[in-house]
Amino acid sequence: MIAVISVIVNIFIGLIYGSIAGYYGGKIDNVLMRIIEIVNAFPQVIVATMLILFLGTGIKAIILALIIRGWVSTARMIRGQFFRFKEREYVLAARTLGVSDFNLIFRHIMPNSIGPIITKAMLEIPSAIFAESFLAFIGLGVQAPEPSIGVLLSDAQKVLITYPYQGFFPAVVISVLMLSFNLFGNGLREAFDPTQRGLE
Repeated sequence: MIAVISVIVNIFIGLIYGSIAGYYGGKIDNVLMRIIEIVNAFPQVIVATMLILFLGTGIKAIILALIIRGWVSTARMIRGQFFRFKEREYVLAARTLGVSDFNLIFRHIMPNSIGPIITKAMLEIPSAIFAESFLAFIGLGVQAPEPSIGVLLSDAQKVLITYPYQGFFPAVVISVLMLSFNLFGNGLREAFDPTQRGLE
């Protein structure tokens, strides 16, 4: 749940931010990209740790920690897509006919970028799952009795010598989850971009 919610919010923020930067370009793009560089300069683990120490542990704090920097890569990708499509003939024709910027962004350019967005979302989910599990494992994430793979692995570590099997099942679950989402994301990437087929 934490991974899905954080990825959806990251995609939404990155979509709006990147589309504005890519569509308008120039000074607006320069300012927005400098803001991204400042946000991206802070390490994810340090930002998440400080935020959780300030707000306390819990689902809301974890989601917010994953959102702080998670939207940056999406914004950059969307910006690149807008630079790719905004000078196409159909966009220039629509602009000549007086179509508003809002409609140009959301009806003419963004639909062509939806494939990479969906693929990126599927590939970001396992990263978010791993980040949440890591924070829970070191005691900064979700706490028991809330269910979390990181909590289960942390508890299993305490009795690793006596009951080693307790760490086996959480490890298998997180491995299967991450592998499944990665394979699904690669499949979506090949489906939306046939030129990628057979490259991996």
